[in-house]
Amino acid sequence: MKKLILLPILLFTFTAKAEMLWKPNSISYELKQAHELLGIGLMIELTQSLSPGEYGWKQSRIDVPESWANAQLKMRKGTIYITIGTEEYYLNASNKGELSFAILDGGNKNDAHLLEIWAKYGKGK
Repeated sequence: MKKLILLPILLFTFTAKAEMLWKPNSISYELKQAHELLGIGLMIELTQSLSPGEYGWKQSRIDVPESWANAQLKMRKGTIYITIGTEEYYLNASNKGELSFAILDGGNKNDAHLLEIWAKYGKGK
């Protein structure tokens, strides 16, 4: 019985990984306020253009610590680099899924927790 339950989960996992489309030439990105009415929160908003017949994400929002308000974002070789002072973090097809899941898992995160998540999934490239 346990094997029957695990099979759909494994299939979903492989399908989700296969659908992570990352087209650097069609991605735009912006650092913006997450909750404009409340004036709180900060996020990177990604928008990706898809061609007819392509499937994947078109828009994605990933929370970042509010202390990153003056961060510089730059795309190099298919990776978005986020520079805050002397620290650098990255976002690309290899870490977007895990990073997004960790941030969304369990609800809202404070700045310290967001920084831990970014340090774990978005540093060291």
